[in-house]
Amino acid sequence: MRRLLLVTAILLPLLAQSALAAGDRVQAARIFFGNGNPEQAISSAEKLLKKPDLSRDERSDLLSLIADAEILRTTHQHFEDIKPATHAIEALLQEFPDHPHAAHYRWQRAWLWWQAGDEKQAMVAGREIIAMDQQPASLQRVWLMMARIHIKQRLFAYARSDLLQYGLQVNNKSREQAVGMAWMAVVDQGEARNAPALQTLNSIYSNWPDVITDEPKLFSTYIHLLYDQQDFAKTLKLADAFIRQYITNDLAGGVRLIRADILSSQEKTIPTALMEYGILADTQAETVIGLKAFMRKLMLENRNEHDRDKLVPVMIALKKVADSNQLSVLEDEAMLDLARLWRRIAPSGSTEAMHAPALEAYAHAATSTAATIARAAHHEGSEWMARKLETILKNEQWLAAVTIWRQYPQLQPEAGKEQELSLGIAHAMRMLMIFDTAEEMLQELYKLNITSIRGQRIMVELAKLWMDRQDNDGVEKIMRWLNRNPFSIYRPEMLLIVARIQLEQHHPDLARQTLAGISADDVALESRASFWQASAGVSEALGEWHRAARDWQEYSKSPAADTQQGIIRQADALRQATEFASARDLYLTIAEEHRDAAWQYHLAICQLRSGEVAQGTQRLQELIDNKDAGRFATLAKLALADQQAGKLLGEKP
Repeated sequence: MRRLLLVTAILLPLLAQSALAAGDRVQAARIFFGNGNPEQAISSAEKLLKKPDLSRDERSDLLSLIADAEILRTTHQHFEDIKPATHAIEALLQEFPDHPHAAHYRWQRAWLWWQAGDEKQAMVAGREIIAMDQQPASLQRVWLMMARIHIKQRLFAYARSDLLQYGLQVNNKSREQAVGMAWMAVVDQGEARNAPALQTLNSIYSNWPDVITDEPKLFSTYIHLLYDQQDFAKTLKLADAFIRQYITNDLAGGVRLIRADILSSQEKTIPTALMEYGILADTQAETVIGLKAFMRKLMLENRNEHDRDKLVPVMIALKKVADSNQLSVLEDEAMLDLARLWRRIAPSGSTEAMHAPALEAYAHAATSTAATIARAAHHEGSEWMARKLETILKNEQWLAAVTIWRQYPQLQPEAGKEQELSLGIAHAMRMLMIFDTAEEMLQELYKLNITSIRGQRIMVELAKLWMDRQDNDGVEKIMRWLNRNPFSIYRPEMLLIVARIQLEQHHPDLARQTLAGISADDVALESRASFWQASAGVSEALGEWHRAARDWQEYSKSPAADTQQGIIRQADALRQATEFASARDLYLTIAEEHRDAAWQYHLAICQLRSGEVAQGTQRLQELIDNKDAGRFATLAKLALADQQAGKLLGEKP
């Protein structure tokens, strides 16, 4: 017993001294790490691990030290090679799965993969943490990491789900909750929900501004949203702060471009904007940001230029950008700029410019996925197309108007806007007998104006369409509408259309009754000619030739009437009424360009019947000798033979 106590007394100091020595060695290796020398710390720790007399705690400490040092070294090397660090973490966790800081090292491994850009491995490591570690702190950071990865991959539905899980791990109204809400705003922006995104970030910036300003992605997103809402003063202030803080960050280019865009809107800051555009175009050439800056610099430098020769090189440069970046926002912006330049150099008031590339470029840009480009292209292009179409419609170039309208549906006005233009296009389609499409347009316009004067005008156009299309129920549809609108100021015009339809349907007696309810003074000036034309048609159908002649005389006096045609028809009616002398005098007033074979034949007959036999005979002979007279040459032969036969029989002409 005494011997045992003696041995124990001797060994205990030795063991204590040995343990102290081993602890000193671990501590010495850790000193290197603490002094910022991870390489020496790793080297020392690896040498110590080879010693056989290390305790389990000492091995744990040394493996932890190596993992920490490798993480530090990888961070200093900007995550160029993370394998030594991840291998060190895996060695520690494999030998000591219950290490008190195992959760920390599992997160460090996921974080290293994430920072190195290996998002797949980071997600795998993150799911391992979710499965093994249930501490709120661990779950917070891993759900947030996964959300940010999904945001980068534009998988916004997954990111939203991740952030909802993150929200379950944080306290209400805490800074951590604000962080989750800020990233949720980024998700909202990605899903084109800019209004709620901006509202969220505004609230966070008011309470925890550092949540936004400490994270470049959140900060730049906030600036972009403010710019989209045209809060230019605040945008410019925050953009300046971002550039000072994150000038070397990849997101700085987009913020600088926004800053330059704002500066370009004011004459006094245009030189600064040009300088900023130039820097971006040079330092980020061939990137999206650089090419946008290049195009905007070109447009800003030539903002007051109208000389075609000076603008052609600019247009060539823009076309080159568009051709080199097809199916992209760059192409869309280049096409919008080209449209503006084509419009600038287009001849003023020339309808030929409608067929220039301007509308093509506007139509292309109007389909852009970038809302600002599409909105600007549609607004400018539709406004320009509308003004040009108004000129074309005024000149009654129906085919040109409808062709342009159909060729550029992207530039057609939104429902309810430019209704007069839409009505004009529907009228042009009616004139070209494109009845079904015209009727659809008119019906839609009528729904928008059912209680207004414009609605009544639209109904008049619809009635004319039914008349031109020869709808069997045209009269019924018009009368049904008149019964519902008995006090319409267009009632006389509608009844006139009814009479014209009845005349076309060979019911002149009904047409006469309809016309009896209105007078020429009841209809608008532009409808006077139509009224007298319909009245004359009814009179002719009923054999009332003297009345028909008077109607045609009134027709010729009406605005917008074909005067020469009215005189010819008046003369024809007098001839039918055997008023040959009066008819002859009217025929002789016809202008030279309207004196065709029919005119010559009818004049000759009137001359024969009014005693001017020689003149009439000579005119008939000239008609017979005219190879282009057609059937009137045959009629002239018959009339001449009849006149000669009567002469032989001794009849008076």
